[in-house]
Amino acid sequence: MESAPDHPRKLETLFDGVAPCGRSRSDITVGELIDRLAHRSFGPLLLLPALVSVLPVIGALPGVTWTTSAICLVVSLHFLFQRHRVWLPGFLRGLSVPEKSFCKGLAAAKPWLRRLDGVTYKRFHLLLLPPAPILVALLCVVLSVAMFVFSVIPGGVVIPAAGIILLAIALTTHDGLLLALGVLVGAGAVAGAIWLLFRFVI
Repeated sequence: MESAPDHPRKLETLFDGVAPCGRSRSDITVGELIDRLAHRSFGPLLLLPALVSVLPVIGALPGVTWTTSAICLVVSLHFLFQRHRVWLPGFLRGLSVPEKSFCKGLAAAKPWLRRLDGVTYKRFHLLLLPPAPILVALLCVVLSVAMFVFSVIPGGVVIPAAGIILLAIALTTHDGLLLALGVLVGAGAVAGAIWLLFRFVI
């Protein structure tokens, strides 16, 4: 462990400018949001849809859970195969959410991100070295699929999404300790998804 860990860039301001809030627009498309994050790492690209899926203001809108699950899956696959540019199918890029709801949800999330800013550090860097990124990407792919499985339970998507959120923040802030926590939460979510499949499908 580093004796004097450095604070990473602020999560609170990470998504500033992502959404054109206050510009009198009725909707924000998925393609627009992804394009505004395209120059950043896979951490923010994973964090945004996973975060949206658990926000009560946005996540409760019809179709949002499956849309965010699909985006997490596509981004995770790009991460797994080390693609530097994220490609989304046209039907996903064209999907939209009301600007007012999106901006309201993002504003509600910022205080929580501000609290995380106080506890995230660049530490346990060894946990982030190869082949860890590939293993994390593979876990995120599985967790994205688990989001679809848990969507059959009201509010259940929070369980796998929490794992992706922790992993995404860890990747963004280079926090190995948070990465380890995300792996534990993710493993629990995967185990729960397998149980659900055997319980209600198989």
